[in-house]
Amino acid sequence: MDGSAVDLDQPLRLYPLTFLEEGEEVTVGRADIDSYGLFPADGAALLRRLEEGVSPNEAARWYEQQYGESVDMLEFLEVLEEFELLVPEGEQVAEAPVIRWRRLAQAVFSWPAWCLYAAVTLAGIVVMSTDAHVTPQYQNLFFTTSSLVALTAGNVLGQLPWILLHEGAHALAGRRLGLNSTLRIGRRFYYLVFLTSLDGLVAVPRRKRYLPMLSGMGVDVVVVCGLSLAAAPLVTHTGAAGLTGRFLLAMAFGTLMRLAWQFYFFLRTDLYFLATTVLGCNDLQTVSRQLLQNRVRTLLGRREGLVDPESWTPRDRSVARWYVWLMVGGYTLLTVLAFTVMLPAAIRITELALHKLVRDTSVLNVTDVCVFLVLNFGELALAGYLAARGRRRRGADQAAASGAAPASV
Repeated sequence: MDGSAVDLDQPLRLYPLTFLEEGEEVTVGRADIDSYGLFPADGAALLRRLEEGVSPNEAARWYEQQYGESVDMLEFLEVLEEFELLVPEGEQVAEAPVIRWRRLAQAVFSWPAWCLYAAVTLAGIVVMSTDAHVTPQYQNLFFTTSSLVALTAGNVLGQLPWILLHEGAHALAGRRLGLNSTLRIGRRFYYLVFLTSLDGLVAVPRRKRYLPMLSGMGVDVVVVCGLSLAAAPLVTHTGAAGLTGRFLLAMAFGTLMRLAWQFYFFLRTDLYFLATTVLGCNDLQTVSRQLLQNRVRTLLGRREGLVDPESWTPRDRSVARWYVWLMVGGYTLLTVLAFTVMLPAAIRITELALHKLVRDTSVLNVTDVCVFLVLNFGELALAGYLAARGRRRRGADQAAASGAAPASV
C-alpha cells in the first residue's frame, strides 16, 4: 500500500465486521463474502479502534500506550486490505444480504422435527433388529438383473436425492445460524463428492458448529432407518421382495456406505471438521501437508521452498506431528485398495461388458453396455479432470505470485 494513497490522520471506512475471541487469537472477517483472518488479541483490539472511527495515527498512539510497542500502520492496513475489510474510496457499503431459507432451517431443526427423526430412527432400528431381511447388505445393490444400465443407474443416480439431502442438511443448519452456504462438486483423492461450503463457521462459537458439521450424518442415519422401515412391508417371510422393496434396500445400503466413508477423515470429511474443532485446530490438513513436504525436502537436501513453521498456529503444529502419520497411512491404504480392489473390479466389469457385447450386437444391447461403462467409469474420469484442472490452477497461481512486483511499504 502506497503511503500517499491513504491519509493516516483521517478515519477509515470498514465493512461490518464479526469478531470471535478464542484464547489468545481472534477471528475477524466479513460475513457477506466469507472473508476471515486470524488476528492476535492486540491486533484485533487495534482493529476495533479503527472500527470505532479512530484515525490510523491515533490508533497507533493508543496501541503504543496500551502495549508499550510501536506498530507499522501501513503494514497493518495492507493486511486489512488483503482480507478486503477496508471499503475502497467511492464505494458504497451494501446492506447485508438476506439469508434465504432461514425459516425452513429453523423448522427443520425444531423440537417437533427432532421428535419425528427420533421416532423414524427408533422404528427402523427395531425393524432391522427383528428382521434380518431388511437390514442393509451388499446383496441389496443387485436389485435387478434385467439390464446393466438399470442396475448401475439405479445405484448411482438413485443416490443423488439422498446425497443432496445430506448436503442440504449442512446448508440449512448453517443458514439457521445466519451463514451463507454454497454447494459444489469437488474431489477427495480419487472420489468425486458434493461439498457444502460453510466458511462462516470460523466466526461462530465452537459449541454452535457441531450441528452444521454433523447434520449430514444425522440425515444419513434417518434415511437408512426410514428406507429400511419403508421396505419392511414389502418383504415376505422368505425374504423375497418386489422391485420397489429391493430398490429401497439398495438405497439404504448405499447411504450406509456413504455414512461409513465419513470415517476417512483424512479426506476432510464431516468427522475431520468435527475432530479439528474439538482439538482446537485452525487448518490441520494444510499444516500437515506442509510439515510432510518440509520433512521430505529436508531428507532430500532441498532447503529451498520450505514453509516457515512460524506461519502455523501452535495448536496446528502440535497436532500435525502425529496427524501427519495418520494422513500418510490413510492415503497409503486407499492407494493399495485402488490397485488391489478397484482396479481388479474395473477389469472384471469391463470383461463382463465386452462379453455381453460380443454375444449380442443389437443397437439396444450396445447402448446398454456403453451407458453401463460410462456410469461406472465416468466418476473416475471426472475426478481425474478436476485433479488436472486443480494442478493447472495452482501452477498458474504460483507463476503469477513469483512474477508479481513486491508491494511498496
